[in-house]
Amino acid sequence: MPPRPDRSDGVRSGGASRLRAVDPLVPVVAVVSVVVYVLHGFQGALTRDLGIYSYAGQQVAEGVPPYLGVLNRAGPLAHVLPGVGALVARVGGLDDVVTMRVLFMLMATAAVCVAYLLGRDLFRSRAAGLVAAGAMLAFHGFIQYASNGPREKTPMTLFVLGALWAVTHRRWFTAGVLTSLATLCLQTAFFSTFTAVVVGALLLAQGGRVRALVRVALGGLVPVAVLGTWFALAGSLSATWDAFYVINRRYTVPNPLDAERELVWEDLQAAYGVSVWLLLGGTVLLVLVSLAAVSRRARAAEPGLAVLPAMTAGLAAGLAWILQEYDAWADLFPVLPFAAVGLGAAFAVAAHGLAPTPRRVAGAVLAGAAVVIALTYSVSTRDDTLEDQREATDAVLATLPPGATITSIEAPQPLVLTERTNPTRYQMFRSGLQDYMEDTWPGGLDGFKRDLVADGPDLVAVGETVSQRWRASIQPDYVYVGSAPMWEWYARASLGEDTIAELRAAAGYDADDPHAEPLVP
Repeated sequence: MPPRPDRSDGVRSGGASRLRAVDPLVPVVAVVSVVVYVLHGFQGALTRDLGIYSYAGQQVAEGVPPYLGVLNRAGPLAHVLPGVGALVARVGGLDDVVTMRVLFMLMATAAVCVAYLLGRDLFRSRAAGLVAAGAMLAFHGFIQYASNGPREKTPMTLFVLGALWAVTHRRWFTAGVLTSLATLCLQTAFFSTFTAVVVGALLLAQGGRVRALVRVALGGLVPVAVLGTWFALAGSLSATWDAFYVINRRYTVPNPLDAERELVWEDLQAAYGVSVWLLLGGTVLLVLVSLAAVSRRARAAEPGLAVLPAMTAGLAAGLAWILQEYDAWADLFPVLPFAAVGLGAAFAVAAHGLAPTPRRVAGAVLAGAAVVIALTYSVSTRDDTLEDQREATDAVLATLPPGATITSIEAPQPLVLTERTNPTRYQMFRSGLQDYMEDTWPGGLDGFKRDLVADGPDLVAVGETVSQRWRASIQPDYVYVGSAPMWEWYARASLGEDTIAELRAAAGYDADDPHAEPLVP
């Protein structure tokens, strides 16, 4: 059985389940987290990736299974969970984007609370739990997506933390379920989480290792079976397999972490700020403290150390994968829980010899410092770009009839903001998706471009990073009329000179813009 919370930290003796149910610090952690995230705001820019997941959620809310509404490479829960938010919004007459973001903010809050429970129960110390929760709350990148989502990495992190907590309590079936759910959000979570769970079972389930592993496997199969049944009944099983596995395995080109080390470090510093040192320090400390687990004396003094080698194994597996495939700072989300555990573990060991009151004070001070770091970032990076994107979209569409159609080329934002549907499930054309289209669309990518022009949508929204060759492929049938935050507008030339002039006035057309004149491929 897992160790009971340390009564020296103010926790009474008794049943662990009853204690977990009445711990007064859980709602405190939740309230502090909500304050941090709400202060960060829900009006941050709807980027291309956030737009894709928002659009995917809207499609699910309309009854379209994952991957049939929009094609991407993440797990099906990256579509389903935003869809829950979109459904709530439509039942309550609320805004889709804000409601999805509030839902994901609640998931982020739950993740911080589980980080507290994990640290508390692992080291029998509420103070250690507060340190782990404070670290989780302070990670700047996590705050960014907590209120400015929806992004699949937020629930993925929650499920990873839940799986680690289940390992601490020897709940092998639950650990398997949560590992599966994390993987169904984003496939890269599998390596670190599964490794930690399996090694945990081998270390802790003495005398019943095979049974523990079987329970992990059965738990992992449950979400897969449920979703697989849905997809089979909906006729989307083949599309799901292609998006979840085939594209990632066959078409995605690895991008090793050490390819451009200086750029990677700049990316991490820009995204995590001062909290990057918490991330690095937590990972190093987890490894160092895990070495103490080889000492029977240390394990006797701090039973939670017996679980740490499993956490370190999970961390190593996650980092090994990141070294082979790294796109941006958010790829480190699967290892954030391990860094938080490492900081909690270091505190538990360092404070082991302290009297109860100094230990609680030290834990509270460290957690408070983390909250200050989180609040500083939250308030200083508050962003209202979403409002500008709404205004820009409304201004352009006000010049066209209500049924005006939009096609997205890596610019799903106007579709999300107007609740319109893209003519095809293809909106993204990079990271292997363009090669997949080359093999599956009649005529390949060039055929898709020809079909886009032939379909004649009124507007084409083109993402900022789309190549000039792509833009040139829809001209002269489509002309540049202006831009919005993070995308450009192209209008069907046959709309007429008067309408084009009105669109340019509404979209802030700039004759000096490089897209104002036809481009040569």
